[in-house]
Amino acid sequence: MNIGRLRDRITIQTLKQTRDITGEILETWEDGHTLWASVNMVSSKEAISSGAELAIGTVRIWIRYRKDINATSWIKVSTGPLAGRVLNIIGQPLPDAARTRLEILCREGAEK
Repeated sequence: MNIGRLRDRITIQTLKQTRDITGEILETWEDGHTLWASVNMVSSKEAISSGAELAIGTVRIWIRYRKDINATSWIKVSTGPLAGRVLNIIGQPLPDAARTRLEILCREGAEK
C-alpha cells in the first residue's frame, strides 16, 4: 500500500445510546479513531425532494485495513476538499485481496 496517498484525516463516529433521567433513549454520535485516508468524490447528482434541491455525492475512501468499521458508522472528514462533511457508509467496507487496505463507499449527508 502506498501510504503517501493517504493525505486526508477522517474520524470514525459510532452511535451511542444512553437514557435520560426519565428513561427515554437518547442517541448521540461519538467520535472514535482518527485515521489517515484517501478521500475521493466518485459521482454526484442533484435531486428535488419536497420542493428543495438536494446534491447527493458518492465518495470512495481508502484506509489501512482494520476490522472495527461497519455500515452503521459515520465518517467525519477533517481535511482535504471534503473537510467538515459527514458521510454515511454504504454497505459493508471491502478489504483488498491482501487485507492491507479497506475500501469504504459513502454518501454525503447525515440521514441514518
